[in-house]
Amino acid sequence: MKITVAGVGYVGLSLAVLLAQNHEVTAITTTEAKAEKLNQFISPIQDDEIERFFREARAGKRKLNLHTTTDKAAAYGGETELVIIATPTICA
Repeated sequence: MKITVAGVGYVGLSLAVLLAQNHEVTAITTTEAKAEKLNQFISPIQDDEIERFFREARAGKRKLNLHTTTDKAAAYGGETELVIIATPTICA
């Protein structure tokens, strides 16, 4: 299944990493630098499990089918079957 995750904060990135073990996942962010780091499997947030999964992916011990982009057409176009929106919530 082709999945797009909009937002790569804690919730979005956690979902993207878990889903990327068995599905083709494109994550979309508004920050080019964050996209570049994620494409190198470097986490922008501190989370033991995400960091472990990324470390294993860099070492070739875990397959993660995850690509991050800032390009809306690439993220939402094509054959995307599911879009998950994980944007920040503001509590006042």
